[in-house]
Amino acid sequence: MNKLFKQQPDLEERLDQVDERVRRARRTLDWRTREARIPLDIQEDFGVSELEGDVMLVSRDGALHDKVRNLVHSEGYGCDIPERSTEAVGLLKLGKYQMIIADYTRRTRGRLFEYVRRYQPHVKIVSIVRNNDAGRRVMRAGSYSYLLGRDFDPEQLRTCIISALKHQNDVCWLLANGERCNRSCVDNFEPEDAFRIID
Repeated sequence: MNKLFKQQPDLEERLDQVDERVRRARRTLDWRTREARIPLDIQEDFGVSELEGDVMLVSRDGALHDKVRNLVHSEGYGCDIPERSTEAVGLLKLGKYQMIIADYTRRTRGRLFEYVRRYQPHVKIVSIVRNNDAGRRVMRAGSYSYLLGRDFDPEQLRTCIISALKHQNDVCWLLANGERCNRSCVDNFEPEDAFRIID
């Protein structure tokens, strides 16, 4: 038998391969169509005028919804709560957000990070993570800061909101350098005007 001769798959086998590729392409197209429709679905279900804007919490945990919403409202910001990353991306396309609080304790939200980094880099992400290792990973990926677990200290989130939104810091430099939050970015904050030389 000639070693250069390669046996070709029979016709049925080739048709099966083509059918599988067509099924994969259809699934991908269906998924992309659903994704593209999310902003329209949000408009249809809630209306753009119902969106509060400012801060978004991405989580399915009901207790966390109340905890975060109350804290965000107490600081004078609006809060919208999508449960999935795809809904969060849809909201980002519709509303004006300055911060996303993303629950990473049970799910990865890499797609959300990717969208923000690519299209809305001004939006700051505070990640809720299981441990410090996960926290360091999200900081390297571009998170503004992180909170440990869903039972995090609300004062740390309040610090993040003040530091990121009111003082416009680019990143929590304490967490970025491996230190714990001690509220120094808020307690010792000096506005730029304080450093101007008085004539």
